[in-house]
Amino acid sequence: MKGIKVIYLIFVAMIILSGCQSGQSNHDNDTKQESTDKKEYKRIVSLIPSNTEILYALGLGNRVVGVSTVDDYPKDVKNKKQFDAFKLDTEALLKTKPDLVLAHESHKSTQEKDLKKLSDAGIKVVYIDDANSIDEMYDTFRQVGKVAGKEQEADKLVDKVKNEMADVIKEVPKDQQGKKVFMEISSQPDIYTSGTHTFYDDMLNSIKAENIYHDQEGWIKTDKENILKRNPDVMITTSGQSEEEYQQLNNNRAGFDQVNAVKEKHVHALNADMISRPGPRLAKGLKELLDKVYD
Repeated sequence: MKGIKVIYLIFVAMIILSGCQSGQSNHDNDTKQESTDKKEYKRIVSLIPSNTEILYALGLGNRVVGVSTVDDYPKDVKNKKQFDAFKLDTEALLKTKPDLVLAHESHKSTQEKDLKKLSDAGIKVVYIDDANSIDEMYDTFRQVGKVAGKEQEADKLVDKVKNEMADVIKEVPKDQQGKKVFMEISSQPDIYTSGTHTFYDDMLNSIKAENIYHDQEGWIKTDKENILKRNPDVMITTSGQSEEEYQQLNNNRAGFDQVNAVKEKHVHALNADMISRPGPRLAKGLKELLDKVYD
């Protein structure tokens, strides 16, 4: 399951990078619809975990009747009907009788035909913007709140999470700022990491750490030789490996005994869900990231 989530994250990111411009006109139409639609939705299907978590934080968990197959929080989602968000079973979805489907920006490139079938059947389908930064995450809170008729609650959620994030940032040790960090999203068959205009990069920047791939954009395939040249002070995997497994992996990589992170044993593992989902739990994820970077 963890491996599937890693592939899902990379796939979503690449779809967004290649398709965000072509989807702009559709987004404009969605925005116009949201501004005029004041319907109260009572049966909601959410096709990406971050949207689901936002709905629950807005007090709408009891109206959620369906989620994606990678949803796992809160625990209540295990009782909901599950759908493969990138291979939609429209017949099964229609049987769930939703009146609102919250899709993700990436679904415009992968599931637009199937989602149009739902729209044609009279179901409201809204594409929630991709968030590549903390500030953009707050925008998605407001977007979901506007669609679901919970605008005031969304504003309160933004304020709450902003305060929580600020409290974490206050804990950054002044004497250790600027540590060079390598984020490993996938180890096999290829090594993937994150560059600028990604959530990971913005998270590191917020805690005064340096992403060693900040000079490149998006989600990047790299190799061991390039990592060696950049010589990170801290290495963090979000691929689903345990900390012990990731330490052993780097101990076996040729030449990595000369990497600062390996020499000083600053090699860690983090749950990708906590720092990749642009949702209400992000401050907790940021605290875990901070503790690993400044261990």
